[in-house]
Amino acid sequence: MKKLLTILLIFIVALSGIYAETSYRFIFADMDQHSEILIGFCPTYLLLGVGMDFHLVENNTSELQILLGGGYNQRRVFQDPNTGNPYEPGKYITYDAIQGDLFLRYDQGFLDDLLIFRVGLETQYEMNRDSFVSSKNDPLRDQLGPDFDPVRYPDLNGNAQFLGSALTLRLTYDDMEDTLFTNDGILAYVEAKLAPYFLNSWLDGTANYYSLTANAVFAKTLYNYSTENTDWFSIVLIDRVNVNWTDGSVPVNAQGPVSLGRKMRGYNTYSYNTQFSAVNNFDIRFAGPGIFHDSIRPRINLFFDMGLGAGNYFNTDIKPENGVNFLCSTGAQITVSFFDFIDLGYEVAYIFTGDKMTDPGHRLVTTFTFFLDF
Repeated sequence: MKKLLTILLIFIVALSGIYAETSYRFIFADMDQHSEILIGFCPTYLLLGVGMDFHLVENNTSELQILLGGGYNQRRVFQDPNTGNPYEPGKYITYDAIQGDLFLRYDQGFLDDLLIFRVGLETQYEMNRDSFVSSKNDPLRDQLGPDFDPVRYPDLNGNAQFLGSALTLRLTYDDMEDTLFTNDGILAYVEAKLAPYFLNSWLDGTANYYSLTANAVFAKTLYNYSTENTDWFSIVLIDRVNVNWTDGSVPVNAQGPVSLGRKMRGYNTYSYNTQFSAVNNFDIRFAGPGIFHDSIRPRINLFFDMGLGAGNYFNTDIKPENGVNFLCSTGAQITVSFFDFIDLGYEVAYIFTGDKMTDPGHRLVTTFTFFLDF
């Protein structure tokens, strides 16, 4: 008994010492919008929280992150629920999702945070329902059809409610210096995500998949002009390479981030959703002087994107018609950057190949933008 009390006392003292050294920071992690609410200009989903650094390793991050998310989103998916084939441009399923998230992450830095190892648990609840714009969109069940096979969209089974979790492991190499005015270095990571059936079968909607990602961003400031008190103008080259393989019974919420259309500007999220994708995004970024603050500044982003999709369309054994999907687009984003949180602005893109599924036949497409993804 005395030994047990001694061990407990040592543990309490050690724990109190850790908390005495804890520092906190606010984390703004993600944002989304519903395209039918103020034409997509109003945030309808937020993911944010707090990071607690326990300073376990000197000069390195030892941070526990607790993130909460919630909101109301619109989903547009482009795959026939019965055959599994991608829809022809102009046809798609539209519905709304009430979403709540709890993300737990632990980051441990090494070599003065040059390397950061992350382990995480991401839990998500969704209530998928008919679009509130009933004058434009049929009820979800009517769109899925009377013979709906949940193999295609496993999270829309039954009452279309989903509760599931994914385990994540990420190793990041961070040698990037980003001031919103200049940007130099390399930021790269490899990540594995595992969402087994036993963690994703609590309600009618289910999932059982894994996802592997390699991502690298390279940046170089070509020119910048500054005076003693003001950073006036800069030109930065940025290039991103992203490669992903995702397989299994993949729910819609996991298809979005890895779909080829999501990573290619000018196209639709959830479109061109094959198991494998490889993308190169090239940017020339022009930054102007701060507006009332150095971290609020106008930026113009000229981009050229190329991407390749291969393998089967998710939850099918169907491959693209020519074996691969090749997408290519160019354009410009005119934004105002706010404290590295959001880049609010407008995007104009010209599509060389493929289609923006919601605007068939249009090569020049426009949209509001909230983020410069890299």
